[in-house]
Amino acid sequence: MKMDHKESFGDFGEQFIKDKEIDGYFGSLELIKDIVYPFDLNEINNKIIAEIGVGSGRILKNLIKFYPQKIYGIEPSKAISIAKSNLNSDKIDFLNIRAEDLSFQNEIDYIFSIGVIHHIPNYKVAIKKIHNSLKPGGKFIMWVYGKEGNELYLFFFNNLRRITIYLPDFILRLVSRLLALTTYLYGFFCKFLKLPLNNYFKNVFNNFSFQKRSYVIFDQLNPSFSKYFSRHELEKLLEEENFKIIKLINRHGYSYTVICQKK
Repeated sequence: MKMDHKESFGDFGEQFIKDKEIDGYFGSLELIKDIVYPFDLNEINNKIIAEIGVGSGRILKNLIKFYPQKIYGIEPSKAISIAKSNLNSDKIDFLNIRAEDLSFQNEIDYIFSIGVIHHIPNYKVAIKKIHNSLKPGGKFIMWVYGKEGNELYLFFFNNLRRITIYLPDFILRLVSRLLALTTYLYGFFCKFLKLPLNNYFKNVFNNFSFQKRSYVIFDQLNPSFSKYFSRHELEKLLEEENFKIIKLINRHGYSYTVICQKK
């Protein structure tokens, strides 16, 4: 069965409207610092920043704590209304557009995209528009799924997702909750055994509430498009779009955090 690589933001829009809470460890500053490490968030003080794929606002909620001068919140789905209600700040301009439709030219100091680029089928266009938006020397901080270390996981979930993307949301939520229950036992064994995704469970996933575990699993099974990048693919992609990679970190053995700079 060939999967249709349609745009995923509609899937996430529905999801964020249902799962709109941005509290707990899932929405914590601690987690955001872990995701963007080794980037120092103090750098954005008094700078113009943007986030690509705001969703319900859990990232922006924490970025605003570092007192940027101006924030552009980019969200193409109807979930932008949730972000607006969660984040009441006159520093934020919300734009209901896709990353591929950005029209800024050399205007932004820092752009963040956390868990979004890997859900954009036209990710090369999105990266190009992000590059155009940054000032010379501006930085792009991106977090994406990694291919290395996820081989067994990808075999299971990619095949399962061929079915789950067609399920009604209420059934997929039940499936996600059932799978979330199994993660408690798996996470327990990760404390003692070198299992796949061991570091991720010990350092991140075990900190999530049952609600957020279910949400994360739903997030894996629902979108129409998910790409897992290899290190080589990321290096090639960013070099082709004229970015200089400052740091490319394999985060907890399952994903990549990239800090790069516009040349």
